[in-house]
Amino acid sequence: MNFDYLNKMITYIENNLDNKIDYNELSKITKTNIFILERIFMFLTDMTITEYIRKRRLSKAFEEIRNTNLKILI
Repeated sequence: MNFDYLNKMITYIENNLDNKIDYNELSKITKTNIFILERIFMFLTDMTITEYIRKRRLSKAFEEIRNTNLKILI
């Protein structure tokens, strides 16, 4: 797999963290099916694409909370 495709996939994910990530779009970007893509991503990062997206969303939320004076109510 071409690493340029993987970089484009990461860029797509980063630009859409606030939206629903379309796995079919990830397949189109990388020019491979989602099953193979998941296997390659897991091999390279030791996490699934879903785990990566979840961690990025959590870290983005943390940064937003840390950089504002807003209070969190539970």
